Amino acid sequence: MKLWTLAWAAGLGLLSSVAVAGEWMSGEQIEKLVSGNTTYGKHEFKGFTSYSYNRPDGTFVGRNSESGPRKGTWRVDGNKMCRHPEGRPKEFCQEVKDNGDGTYNRYKQPKNLAMPKKHVFTWTKVVPGNPENLE
Repeated sequence: MKLWTLAWAAGLGLLSSVAVAGEWMSGEQIEKLVSGNTTYGKHEFKGFTSYSYNRPDGTFVGRNSESGPRKGTWRVDGNKMCRHPEGRPKEFCQEVKDNGDGTYNRYKQPKNLAMPKKHVFTWTKVVPGNPENLE
């Protein structure tokens, strides 16, 4: 009986730690995560990889395996990360979920609000500063 109780308690502890992962981030958390740091990631549908240095002044510079060098602006609006790459007609804003393992998923809201949010991009790591020396 003791062994079963220990196994149950261990399982309960595991479940509670899993529940902490996958939390939606607040705007303040998003800003603290990306401002002055480099995000590395991959697009979940298009398959390209990219990295971007997100300057504290609200601009970014980066590289995308699909289209090469990128730059533009970024900002936090409410609890969403918004980016406006040069050459795109408008900015896009996405909610961010902390996976609890150093990775972060970005989600977009479909035009039909009855549909669930769509996971479109994963930041596979976030590194302090500008290690790629992007200009």
